[in-house]
This record gives sequence, structure tokens and C-alpha cells, in this order.
Amino acid sequence: MNSRKIKLALSVSLLNDSSGNALLAAQDLMASFKDEVGAFLGLSQLKREPLNESHIRERYALKYERCTLDLDLVSNSMTNSRQVQRLQLR
Repeated sequence: MNSRKIKLALSVSLLNDSSGNALLAAQDLMASFKDEVGAFLGLSQLKREPLNESHIRERYALKYERCTLDLDLVSNSMTNSRQVQRLQLR
């Protein structure tokens, strides 16, 4: 598995994502690497913590047969937007 290629593709895809749904965009992109990462096994929310009255940090794990993609997202309830704070492929 070429993790550098996958991380680069994820970064570019998430930067260019206009849908606002980073989880769906990441899952769609990972599907294109199915030969390397294996089948999608599931999504779980690992953590949810408020940062202030309008921002919430959420940590998700997208599990595949050969790896797990961790995404940290910061959501703004005032603007209904989500930004990717961190991604890690392990």
C-alpha cells in the first residue's frame, strides 16, 4: 500500500471538496484505492467535544480491511460548515 499517494490524493480531494461533507468525500476517494486498502468495514465516531459555543471537534475512524483512516473535523454550527483538522492513515 502506497500511503503517501493515498494521503496526497485525500488532501487534494478534501481541499477541492465543494459538497461540505468531508466524510463522504474521503469514503468516495478511498473506494478508488480499494485494491490497496481493501473493502470498507465501517465508520465510527471516536470522540465529540465542544471547543466553544459554536465549534465542535469530532474524530472519526473509517475502517478498511488493510488500514484505518482517522479524520478530525471541526464543525461550526453557526455556518453549518466542517473543516478537516487532521487526517491520519494507519
